[in-house]
Formats: sequence, C-alpha cells, structure tokens
Amino acid sequence: MNWKSLHPNIRIRALVFFFVGVGQSTTIPFMGIYFAKAFGADLSGILLALSMVLALLASLFGAYFADRVGRRKILLSAEAMFVLIYLVMAMANSPWWSSATLTLIAFTLGNMCWGIYGPVDEAMILDVTNQESRAFVFTLFYWLMNLTLAIGSAIGAIFFYPYRFWLFLVMACVVFVNWWITYLLIAETYQPMPLQHGKGGLSQVRHTIKTILQDKAFLIYFFSTVAVATVENELPNDIGVHLLRTFQPVQLHVWHWMISLTGISVVGFLQTENTMIVVCLASLAVFVSRRMSKKRVLLLGIGLNTVGFALQCFFTNATSLFFLMAVATVGEIFNVPVRQSFVGDIAPDDGKTMYLALMSVAWGLGRVLASASITIGAHLSGLGMAILVGMMGGLGLFGFYQLAQKTETQIHHARLSSDMISFREDG
Repeated sequence: MNWKSLHPNIRIRALVFFFVGVGQSTTIPFMGIYFAKAFGADLSGILLALSMVLALLASLFGAYFADRVGRRKILLSAEAMFVLIYLVMAMANSPWWSSATLTLIAFTLGNMCWGIYGPVDEAMILDVTNQESRAFVFTLFYWLMNLTLAIGSAIGAIFFYPYRFWLFLVMACVVFVNWWITYLLIAETYQPMPLQHGKGGLSQVRHTIKTILQDKAFLIYFFSTVAVATVENELPNDIGVHLLRTFQPVQLHVWHWMISLTGISVVGFLQTENTMIVVCLASLAVFVSRRMSKKRVLLLGIGLNTVGFALQCFFTNATSLFFLMAVATVGEIFNVPVRQSFVGDIAPDDGKTMYLALMSVAWGLGRVLASASITIGAHLSGLGMAILVGMMGGLGLFGFYQLAQKTETQIHHARLSSDMISFREDG
C-alpha cells in the first residue's frame, strides 16, 4: 500500500485535510480561553458545554443521513456553511467591530456543521477502501491530524489574540477553495437508498441503539471512554483558563529572538509539544505492545495520561508543565491504539458502524464534561481540579481494567476451544 495506489478521492481529501486542519488549529484550541475572558469562566463553561451537546446531536444526524442522502451533497452543503460561518467570525473580530456573542453563535453553528460533516467525510473514505488499505488510510489521517494541530497551534499561540480577524478570514478562504475542489474533483462514492419509514427509518436506528445499550461490555467501554476523553480534553478548557489566570509571563532568549511566554502562548506550545511527540513517536506504541500485554500497555498509558493532565491543572511553572505534557503524551501514545482496538473485540460484525457512531457520542460527552470544567474550576483551587481530573482518569482506568480482564478471558477460552478442536481432529 502506497500513496499512488490510493483512490483519487482520498489523495485529494488528504491534501485538503492538511490545509483545513492547519487553519482550524490556529483558532480552535484558543476559543475556550477567548470565551472565558469575554463571558467569565462560569457562563463560558455552560455555553461551551451547550455548544458541544448541539454538535453531538448534529453528529448523530449526520451519521444517520450518511447512507441515505449521498456523501457529496452533504459535503458541499456543509462546506458552503463553513465559508459563511468563518466570514461571520472574522466580521465579529474585525478591527472595526467586535462581538463575542456573535462569535459564540457562529462557533456553535460551526461545531454543528462539523458534527454533520465528519461522519460523511469518514463514510466517503470507507466507501473507497478495503480491509487491507483501511488501516493505512486512517493511520495517514491520524498522523496528518496531529501534524496540522502542531503547526496550527504554534501559529495560533503567537497570532490568535492580536490577529484573529485575519486567521478567521484566511480560514474562510481556505474552506472556499476546499468547496471548489470538492465540487470539481470529488466524485460521489455512494448511491443512496431511498429514505424509508417505519422499521427501516429512525425507529430502526432507535431500536439498534437500544439493543447495543444492553451490551454490558459496551457500556463499560462507553463510560470509561467518556472518563478518559474528559481528561484528554482538559488542555483547551480548565488547564487553559488556569494558566491564563495564574501563569507569570516569562521572557526567553532564543538565539537572536526574545520570546514572551504568557498563559495563552503556553497553551499553544503545550498543544504543539503534544502533537509533535505523537507525530515523532507514534511507532513507540507498536514497539511497546510487542513486549507487554495489551492490558499492561493500556493501563500504563491511561495512568501516565491521567497523571500528566491532572497535575497540569495545579502547576504553573513552565518547566514542570512541559515535562508533565510529555508524560501525558507518552501515555496517550500507549493507550489510544489499544483502546480503539477494543471496539473490534466487542462489536459484532453486523453492528460495527453503529458501535463506532456511539463511540463518537462517548468522545463528545467527554468534551462536554471537559468544557464544563471551566465552570467547576472557577469554584475549586488548582489542587481541587487536579484531584477531580485524577478521579475521572481513575474511573476510566478501572473500567478499562475490567474490560481488559473480560477480553483476555474470552480470548483464552477461544484459544482453549480451538486447541480442543484441533486435538480431536488430529486424534
């Protein structure tokens, strides 16, 4: 599998993904801090949580229609909306006029559009890949996601506050070019079935979700993922606001340049550190998993990740913060691949798509809880938030420990059954 052998849609989407991802990453990691300064920590936490809930509902809507309307029409409609949304955000942050309220409304609509857009974009990738190529393609996009986040966060750390008008305007132009590329070059990959009613429509979706929620192993996975996702999304939320309030500016001399580290710039550089370590050391997870059991790698990873992020809610020293981010990121590298593989162990072959859709809901709920931590953090000390985040990570750790135990038992029994069958056949 190589770049040239990929479907043209994937090669085009990968290139577009890079530029759109860089543009997004110059603003998105800093929006929580922006709204906290504009509305206060209490209100902004509630507003961001509401925004995430609406995006979550929109993602279910997008997932449902991905197989019923066709991919290309939804992509074009969503991208057109993105252009308008980023133009509005630019206007609301222009040198001539400023409105945090209008920015929040546009930001919420943008989240809802991305909620619809994401499942459809992923469905288009699934349409043109097979089992052999799918792992390579999703690894490619995961790597691109972290690379664009590293580049965009570094740019945003320097330019977001003084030049966010231009960042939003550039993003509108990038998405406009993306719309034309989709219109001219992206082919439809799926011929939709006609919309049905009754058992074939939304009632069947509700019935499927109800059936899945009776799966005890999946429920453990679901709530454990919510807990872990809450921890992993703390940087742009409580940690960011914590650093904005408490971090003392530091002047650094690097060669012939002087860099001023402020709370908001540290958030950007911590995000850059996180993503660069993932980009450079992603193969470390493969190396470790070959020498340790899946359960040990998973538990070690979640433990390191929890300790790293929890203590960032308390510390304010730059050296400590960057060290703790390195610890958290190594934990992320260890646990994410193993954690994602559990879906394949739990989900039946005829239900993987809906299981994956519900896992996106779990991740979204984690983001909602992380957004709410801005409000909670306004009433707790840094130590109190560190303990709370540590408890959330501990719940996730315990849940995945139970799941790993159950999975290992099932695999052990399956191997024993296979050995018995082979013994009888040989006999």
